Amino acid sequence: MIVLAVVAAAGLGAVVRALATDIDAAFNRQLYGTAFVNIVGSFLLGLAAGSASPNALVIIGVGGLGSLTTFSTYISQIECINREGKTIDAVLYGTGSLIAGLGAAYVGWNL
Repeated sequence: MIVLAVVAAAGLGAVVRALATDIDAAFNRQLYGTAFVNIVGSFLLGLAAGSASPNALVIIGVGGLGSLTTFSTYISQIECINREGKTIDAVLYGTGSLIAGLGAAYVGWNL
């Protein structure tokens, strides 16, 4: 039964992730939508980890938030920015997103 719940949550997370691409399209760049879903996902995972039961954490974390957030896109965006010759921007985006995600997870965990 938990597997079906993970699948359902993954479907919901994927739909929200797809909607976040509209943020990217509005700014002609993928950075904003990716940063948004990763930071919100970090907050929600921190919130779930601090308060949810183990089964709920699997459903929320693996299913919903696993399909919502996107580490691979985040890494490829850093590389693309760097290849454009904007090394400082790549470092700022990479470290800024990481710090914001860790901070969001911390806040979520402690609510």
